[in-house]
Amino acid sequence: MRSMGLALAGALLLGPTTAAPVVAEGAELLTAEVRASVLDRVLERLNDTYVDPEAAGAIASAIRARREAHAYDGITNASQFGEAVTHDLRSMNGDLHLGLRYSPEASAPSRPASPFGDPRELNFGMGRAEILDGNVGYLEITGFTGGDYRDAVVDALRFLSRTDAMIIDVRRNGGGASDMSHFIFSHFLGEKPVPTIDVRSRRSSEPQHRFSLADVPGPRRPDVPLYLLTSQGTGSAAEEFSFVLKNLHRATIVGRRTAGAGHMVAQIPVGNGFTASLSVTRVSDPQTGLEWEQVGVQPDIAVDPEQALFAAHAAALKTVLTVTRDANRSPLLTRLLETVEARARGASPVGKSPNRLAGAYEGRAVAVRAGQLWYSRRAGGLSEPLVFLGEDRYALGAQRLRFAESGGIMALTVEQADGTQLTFRRSVASR
Repeated sequence: MRSMGLALAGALLLGPTTAAPVVAEGAELLTAEVRASVLDRVLERLNDTYVDPEAAGAIASAIRARREAHAYDGITNASQFGEAVTHDLRSMNGDLHLGLRYSPEASAPSRPASPFGDPRELNFGMGRAEILDGNVGYLEITGFTGGDYRDAVVDALRFLSRTDAMIIDVRRNGGGASDMSHFIFSHFLGEKPVPTIDVRSRRSSEPQHRFSLADVPGPRRPDVPLYLLTSQGTGSAAEEFSFVLKNLHRATIVGRRTAGAGHMVAQIPVGNGFTASLSVTRVSDPQTGLEWEQVGVQPDIAVDPEQALFAAHAAALKTVLTVTRDANRSPLLTRLLETVEARARGASPVGKSPNRLAGAYEGRAVAVRAGQLWYSRRAGGLSEPLVFLGEDRYALGAQRLRFAESGGIMALTVEQADGTQLTFRRSVASR
């Protein structure tokens, strides 16, 4: 896809146009002549390159009607003009890849501004890598930024290579470079290339067939349980990432339907600092011919995006539990699963103030912050939030903490995953 100078578009094109200082310092306000010139170039390129010629005609007619109705008159703010035109471009068929964006960096006639800026400053989209309880790997990919991304990707995957399951989070990923998407998901497929997507343009009757990569640096993990977190903020190349892995039955999708931005897009400078985003190809599954344009990628486990990580973590722990052969590990995983599911429920004590449990317990400390209990194994040490399980029972990972009052003195019993218990009496109550 990148060989054509195209990409599955970046995050900035899926929401409001946020580029800007709208006019560079010292520049004049947007004039009627500039507005007319930019619109003429947009309409010209729309008719020349848009993937659906019939839709291109209808979209162009709508823009002309808006111009004749003086909808853009008086807009002197370049970014606001881009926002208004973007809204009207998308109004006919809901194509989220259509857009007009302003940036002073795009003033050079041959160079559109990058929707990501400097990929290195974003760590090439490798937003966060973490090992969750139960040895479950978590990787957030904030964008498929392109550029020299390989080392950053491989570093993240190597860090997570000894985990028993993997969660990849693309809930905030609006898209980017398809070649980067292919590079990452190929690490979770076998060495033999398999068909991934077909790409069709209006200029060719035969599709371009794309395949997974036979050779990738770093760890290849075709069998690790894999979960993908999605939302309606998941767009374009991030949808391709989810689309391919779901169609190959390689990942479980957790969250909400993705955005439905399923075309390939060209970023075309149209003068005066503006860049038009135009869909130029259609993308489909090579086996079924189905696309994700307008319909998105549907989740296998449908939950609110805010709950998707909890749901995926719980599902991963259940999977690991079914295959573990370590009898000593099963109780640990079972407790961790209970904790994750309790966090997902988000329950809190009813009718009982947590303040009554706070205080110093023989060197341990229990505090209340914003209505939640926090526990520190050592006074002055790092405190961690406790998860409410019911009554006066709480969890911290696989540990269980139980508060009970006897003879007017509050006591805290801490039970480890192996069943061992220690009880501490409160010496100082919180005031």
